[in-house]
Amino acid sequence: MKNSLGKKRVAILIFFSISLVFGQGFTSNALLDKEEAYIKEPVILTFDIHQTDHSKVMFFDFTLTPSEAYEFHRLDAKEVDSYQKAKIHYTYLIYPLQSGIIDIGFQLTQKVTTTENVAYSFSGDRDNVKGITTTDTPIKLDPLQLTVKALPEGTQLVGDFTLTHKFKMHKTDAYEPIPFSVEINGTGYPPVLEKLFLPNEAYTFFEEAPEISAIRTSENTYNRVRYSLALSAEKSFTLDAITINAFNPATQKSYILTIPEQEFKIHTVAHSALVDKVDLPVPLKATDWSWAGTLLGYIVVFFSGFLTARSLQWHQKNKIQSDPFIGQIARTNDPKKLLRLLIAEDSKRYASAIEKLEAHLYSKKPLDLKAIKKELNA
Repeated sequence: MKNSLGKKRVAILIFFSISLVFGQGFTSNALLDKEEAYIKEPVILTFDIHQTDHSKVMFFDFTLTPSEAYEFHRLDAKEVDSYQKAKIHYTYLIYPLQSGIIDIGFQLTQKVTTTENVAYSFSGDRDNVKGITTTDTPIKLDPLQLTVKALPEGTQLVGDFTLTHKFKMHKTDAYEPIPFSVEINGTGYPPVLEKLFLPNEAYTFFEEAPEISAIRTSENTYNRVRYSLALSAEKSFTLDAITINAFNPATQKSYILTIPEQEFKIHTVAHSALVDKVDLPVPLKATDWSWAGTLLGYIVVFFSGFLTARSLQWHQKNKIQSDPFIGQIARTNDPKKLLRLLIAEDSKRYASAIEKLEAHLYSKKPLDLKAIKKELNA
């Protein structure tokens, strides 16, 4: 009797544990394409959901847990369009940002409803589930662990890149601008540098926000970053060579991108040549200043009305001029281009806007582009 009772208890425990695994009516599987990676080396994660209980209609919300240990981007979400036999395949690109063993977490919500609710509330594609009443259940999933190796000391770029540069001139007059450009192309983590050149008393340095193009695929990120710059100086000077330390995880080798030393010949202009010898306009000799009061009155009336009407426009214009990145946002009306711009600039700072753009592009959710741009410019 005792042995028989013990066997029954074991059977009950086994049945209970199986119910915990399959009670939700679906299975899931997460997989990384590598177990080890360097900091900022691309890692591909795939996540599959397979509905096993076909008596219900199921929807799923899935993303990775935000973390300072890694950066992630959804590349694709393929879904079989069957309400009671859902199969979803997600693909994510991950860039680890810290060395050591890191946990990659998941956020999954199961939404369950009935065919009657779908027939009553649903119209359009599968992603439009706002009108459907669902029972939402957060699903706890164990994180995946990734071993991340540190980069060689002094590494600035991670990937396989080439650098080209072009100086428009090497001889000019004092204080005249010397335009030039630097372009970095290749695969890897976006090669955006905070500073290409350090301040120097020998010249004045001007720069614009870099033009960034990043195309993400299931293999890597293809980048093109172009820096538009200029120098001006009072006298001849030498621009020291610039070296950028890079590391290629594919070959596990470091290499250097270089802008060679540049010599500039500046023709100095005498200060006397810069001062006009003729007074223009000719000084007034009349002593009657009665016209000044009338003119001042017109000026006050004109400018008070003009400034009132244009003050808001001036504020926005000055904001764009003082921050070139805001100007780029204002000029970008393509959600995909705006997404690439925000990711390249600061994916953590603009995480909220990036999430809305990705939801629109990859899950076909509605998007208010004007509202997002207003939020970014706030």
